[in-house]
Amino acid sequence: MSQKGWVAVVGPGAVGGVLAASLRRAGFAVRLAARRPAEARRLAREGLLLTDPHGRSRRVRGLLPLGAHPGPGGPCLAVFLCVKARDLSSALPAARAAAGPATPVVSLLNGVGHEPRVIREVGRSRAVFASCYFAAMREGRGAVRHAGGRRVWVGEGRGNRAAARAAAAVLRAARWSVQLKGDEARVLWTKLVYNAAVNPVAALTRKANGALAADPALREVTLKTLCEARRAAAAAGHPPYPEMTDRGVLAGCRAVPDQMNSMIQDLCEGRRTEVDAILGPLVRAARRRKVPAPTLEALWGAMRSLEGSLS
Repeated sequence: MSQKGWVAVVGPGAVGGVLAASLRRAGFAVRLAARRPAEARRLAREGLLLTDPHGRSRRVRGLLPLGAHPGPGGPCLAVFLCVKARDLSSALPAARAAAGPATPVVSLLNGVGHEPRVIREVGRSRAVFASCYFAAMREGRGAVRHAGGRRVWVGEGRGNRAAARAAAAVLRAARWSVQLKGDEARVLWTKLVYNAAVNPVAALTRKANGALAADPALREVTLKTLCEARRAAAAAGHPPYPEMTDRGVLAGCRAVPDQMNSMIQDLCEGRRTEVDAILGPLVRAARRRKVPAPTLEALWGAMRSLEGSLS
């Protein structure tokens, strides 16, 4: 496998694991930083088992722990932050350690509110905010599944244009379908709207994404939530991009019918979810602007109550 240079993935969970596997298969040297260093060392030793959307599995080898020696030389081409909002504080030191003066640090976090912290830690010119529209699941220790989708939206602002385009080039080399979008906030709020419509409904009912489109009652709740989320985002000054239509969201659910989203995966493993990072900003925006959002409010309350039972 020819080497195209090296990249770092901080957080090799579902999304990070699928991304790391795609970059390695594209010929990049990939260094990993995990919450537990032993996990990165184990993936380096044993490889990462990747199952593709067609059900084919293969073990991706050649991954390296971040900081291991010997390793690839030259500057890091990109750092990808693939962690939950609650893990950002522990992830940023690893990102800073990997990044060179011109290395883009790409945040793939769900939710909003983390942007100032990332910019403060890595600098405006290196900070890139992106959203993934592909389905990824963990399937046990050292195994991930790419259930479908290849789209990644990358925010491109005046202060980070070079970094955004460099990050997009790396992703495209790994065969991701990348769109550069001129409004970073809208990129994040658009994904926020999608996640708010899909994730809590599926998590509370423990249903895969396909059921949200197939079941009439779940479809109705999903579309009501989507409508309220769009209004709340617009009230906050960040109307979602036009792609976030009823038809588009339902089509996205149908495209990955067996996908159990990250909120379900967190609940099943006894972890707190990202509900506060996803529903919280929308509910607060709706309250501030006096935009009715009864479904969002109910879902947020139900999810927080459910999480309380995990304590």
